[in-house]
Amino acid sequence: MAEAAKGVLTGRRMLNLEGPYGLGLKAVPLQDVRAENGIITSNFVPLSLIYKTFSMSKRDLAAAEKDGMPINTAPVASAALDAAGLEESLIFEGMSGVSGLLNSKGASELKLSSWEAMGKAVGDAIAAITLLDKAGFHGPYTLALAPERYNHLFRRYPQGGTELEYLQALVTDGIFKAPILGSGGILMASGRQYASIVLGQDMTLGYNGPVGENLEFSVSESLALLIREPKAICVLG
Repeated sequence: MAEAAKGVLTGRRMLNLEGPYGLGLKAVPLQDVRAENGIITSNFVPLSLIYKTFSMSKRDLAAAEKDGMPINTAPVASAALDAAGLEESLIFEGMSGVSGLLNSKGASELKLSSWEAMGKAVGDAIAAITLLDKAGFHGPYTLALAPERYNHLFRRYPQGGTELEYLQALVTDGIFKAPILGSGGILMASGRQYASIVLGQDMTLGYNGPVGENLEFSVSESLALLIREPKAICVLG
């Protein structure tokens, strides 16, 4: 499960993790807001529960346990990939009523140029960093890019060195490939003071019980994206 999910979970590599606090955590309180007539209240960010099931043959499991026979782990990997994809969607795209990194109100935006020519990637990164500098966020930074954009960074300059190596001098807290992004990217100031992922239950395997000649299991987790300072984000369109 963990090995399959690692290749998809970019958000966890960009952002700090808080928790896990337990499956019972359903919402994270935000700061207090003073309402009318001396009433103080607060809003909450809900934790979403991700739940995917898969089945495995009783005979296959018995053969693996008794005789050490190799077992087909594809159902586990498939469920883990589905769960990881939903987690990425929640973090980057959000859900009804809850913003993700790509649509957080107050974030900066920069339209990317074509990266077919050498040096364009670094030029766009400098422009995005300058936007965050002007907003008061001076680094360190982390960057996630769509696969096509990320792969362009491995071209080598005639004088030596890849574009990735030049970018790493500017973006010191990690540059990551994020398939969820499609064609753009996200640059942000790193640190839990700006954004983090709050875990109720971390991704885990569960046993549901027998279903016919199979045994049913689940991959589940609960989490929320907590954006404390949207101005620390620059969406690269």
